[in-house]
Amino acid sequence: MPTFAVIADMHGNLPALEAVLNDLATVNPDAIYLAGDYVNRGPQSGAVLDRAIALGFPAISGNHDTWLAMLARGQRLPDTWKDVWWQPQRLAIREMAPSALAWIDALPATMRIELAGAAPVLLVHGSPRSAREGMGRMFSDEQAAEMLRDVEEDTVIGAHIHYPWERRVDGKHVVVIGAVGCPFNGDTNAQYGLFTWEDGDWRFEPRSVAYDHELIYDAWRESGYLANDCLSAELMLLEHRTARTHYVPFWDWCVALDLPLTHASYQRFVVERG
Repeated sequence: MPTFAVIADMHGNLPALEAVLNDLATVNPDAIYLAGDYVNRGPQSGAVLDRAIALGFPAISGNHDTWLAMLARGQRLPDTWKDVWWQPQRLAIREMAPSALAWIDALPATMRIELAGAAPVLLVHGSPRSAREGMGRMFSDEQAAEMLRDVEEDTVIGAHIHYPWERRVDGKHVVVIGAVGCPFNGDTNAQYGLFTWEDGDWRFEPRSVAYDHELIYDAWRESGYLANDCLSAELMLLEHRTARTHYVPFWDWCVALDLPLTHASYQRFVVERG
């Protein structure tokens, strides 16, 4: 039976990526694919990019990859780009070699997976429409069907939302894999997806791999990301520790109330959001 693995959302977490690669050496699938978001949200963007490139696996880009590559070129910089809030992104860009940026620029947004003896699969980062649009529980079946309207393949595999999710929509098999580097499902292990062709369908097995978290915590402390009381880095580290999302909910809350992205705002956010 054909098998393949998809790994994504490494987000600058090299120990988590290495743990997944060690697990894959035991599982030994027929093929391995990379589904984007190698950088940002973690303190080892450059190291993860270098490792991913060296692996030579078929790969697509994620929204964080194309965003940081754009920022590295000086395009669409936030008006507050020099503020401490953007310190993690500035440091991540500093780690990314020109050759790595060129690699990101050359990546496709989607990929068709074809293994002998099995039906083809469409691999995306977010959805077939956009790398910034997930296919998880935040969307109804009707909304998901609209995302898939122009898709020929019967199975679509994505990432982006940082938790595993699976459903059937209008005859399409939709699977979202968990995150390697920064999961949001309460499981702090490194996660990825394994797929096996069985009885005329792709069977999805979410994989969860333990690793030494002290290695990534050391990288946070030693990399300079937490310097200058950087709140955004503190929230990213909190996401690693809890396997829950904190950065985006706080950001969205501040934008909705027109509040600054400061520690004072965050204290209010914690009180009001419980």
